Amino acid sequence: MPVKAGAETTTASASASPAQSEVSSDSTIPPAKDDFQHISVVPIVGYTEETQYQFGAMAILFFKPSFEGGTISELDLSCYGTSRKQLTASISPKFYFLRDQISTDIDLHYENWVGNYFGAGNNPNYDDFRKFDRQTFYLQSLVETNFGTKQWLPDFKYGPYVEINYTSIDFNPYTYHGKIEKPENTDGWRNGIGYHLTLDTRDNTNWARHGYLVQWGHYFYNKVLGDYSYTQQELDIRGYSEFIWNTSMAVGLLWQRTNGHLPFDKLAGSDGLKRFRGVEKNYFYGNQALFLQTEFRKKLFWRIAGDIFFEGGKAGDDFGKLMKNKWHRSLGFGGRFALNKKENLYARCEFSWVDFKNFGMTMYVRDAF
Repeated sequence: MPVKAGAETTTASASASPAQSEVSSDSTIPPAKDDFQHISVVPIVGYTEETQYQFGAMAILFFKPSFEGGTISELDLSCYGTSRKQLTASISPKFYFLRDQISTDIDLHYENWVGNYFGAGNNPNYDDFRKFDRQTFYLQSLVETNFGTKQWLPDFKYGPYVEINYTSIDFNPYTYHGKIEKPENTDGWRNGIGYHLTLDTRDNTNWARHGYLVQWGHYFYNKVLGDYSYTQQELDIRGYSEFIWNTSMAVGLLWQRTNGHLPFDKLAGSDGLKRFRGVEKNYFYGNQALFLQTEFRKKLFWRIAGDIFFEGGKAGDDFGKLMKNKWHRSLGFGGRFALNKKENLYARCEFSWVDFKNFGMTMYVRDAF
């Protein structure tokens, strides 16, 4: 979600003298320089465990707010391919209307993907998996507003969520001599609706240094809308504070729960980009998942910044098993490059030491949490 734009204020004296008026109206005086950044373009060149080598580009368009001090709207465009013959492209507008009383966050996404299925549960074997080819097209839309609540709870927002998703998955022959069975629920429409409740006091949503976020999401998928009937719930809690040596500290907790007849790739678990970085999506997963994160972020020089982080995560079939299951741990560090210094928007490249056994790499735009 974008951040507040800095207001530009000009002041004129109501009782200016004629001489002053002549000077102020002199057409030879150049206009004030507009330092608003309208576009940022960055190449996508990297490597992850899931994609191997990545090649592509991302462009972010910034739009001036319609009123002084308003929130900047953005349009993200990205497309990249990988050496594993994976391809993904997305269009993601984030717009604000009616003096920031309504915000829309939309993600239109296409993916032709090669992935690995490690089987259900919290204890995957890093070397035992089934390969699959997946084609996915989805539209996700979240609308938030503070109508009726701005006066008595200014940091509270609420709104509907909609997802339209069609996915087709083909599993390759199983070459490992293990016991991973092919999941039953794979292809079809995954369409649903839901709602978000958000309490957000962050000073900056790209690089927060103060404040907190508490967000509850509840989503309903039904065979009336698609091919599956299930529910998803999510509680996201984050806190931000200043630390020593002008360093920002961020802590986060995410709890996810799913219930019903749902595809295996929609179960609760790691995503490899934001929650438990450095692994493939759904490296471990179940009906419930829990993640704890701590990160320290610091600006270094020019457009360069860095971070170090520690993450823990686990999954289980129910809450009791979730609490008993062991934690997966990840220790990592990364570098960042500012795409828009004024808006504190950074692209990041991070390395993770997963369970103190395997190494992973992640490239992404914006903070993980």
